[in-house]
Amino acid sequence: MNEEPKIESALAAINAQVDSLSESERKVAEYVFREPKKTLHFNVSELARQSGSSQAAVVRFCKRIGLGSFNNFKLRLARDVFRDADERFIPDLDLESVATPEHVIQSVIGHSQRGLSLLAGILSPEAVEAAANAILGATMTGLFGVGASGVVAYDFLQKLIRVGIASAYTADSDLQVTAASMMKPTDAAFIVSYSGENGAMCETARQAQGRGATVISLTMDSPNTIRSLASINLLVPASERIYRKGAVTSRINQLTVIDILYSIIVSRNLDSSIAAIERTMQATHSRK
Repeated sequence: MNEEPKIESALAAINAQVDSLSESERKVAEYVFREPKKTLHFNVSELARQSGSSQAAVVRFCKRIGLGSFNNFKLRLARDVFRDADERFIPDLDLESVATPEHVIQSVIGHSQRGLSLLAGILSPEAVEAAANAILGATMTGLFGVGASGVVAYDFLQKLIRVGIASAYTADSDLQVTAASMMKPTDAAFIVSYSGENGAMCETARQAQGRGATVISLTMDSPNTIRSLASINLLVPASERIYRKGAVTSRINQLTVIDILYSIIVSRNLDSSIAAIERTMQATHSRK
């Protein structure tokens, strides 16, 4: 099995081989030196277009400088640009200026499908059951998350309210920390954070844990601070890096976990849940 050479710096590799590059490969090198950050966001086609070269030249360029594949080249370049950053913080965008709607549709759906397939093998039924029981047994469930994770937490809030489960959420991160500091041992804290390292959410977890509340985390499947502070861990695949164009597969996976958890909660109290759903539906529709 052939392994790609372990060269740490893409820029150093280009410097070392610049005299051996063809004219079309040199165009790629010149663009990379001029726009290293932008380069990280492109796929092969777009880098060829931006540098005035060709896709074949980009592929040959990566091999000529000793980095083998385009992905390996971008990994090494990212470490040049973002000094000593670990792989989770490396851009994972592969943008293209002339991408067709058909291509984007297939790409986004394909990413989502792969993410959900990975989720099926990672999400623990025991952890889901424990989380559902904790929420059903809690006096109140505090929901926490910021940014895209906040959208997931707010979605869960709407679901829990529909079935009459006492819950609360605010988008203000300072208020989230404040609310966690006032929790009781009979409460549950449900914290959503893909990275598990968001500063405000880490402090929220510490505060809730310190107050004796049951801390439930929804993070990626990788060691992280929030996961270590929680007593119940719900995991989604580490399917995308932190530095990205937006939460894509992680958001879909997190929302799927919420749907699974909600379905279990509803099934545990089917009669009362149906009555609550009908009552809240009647209340919201009576205004129209």
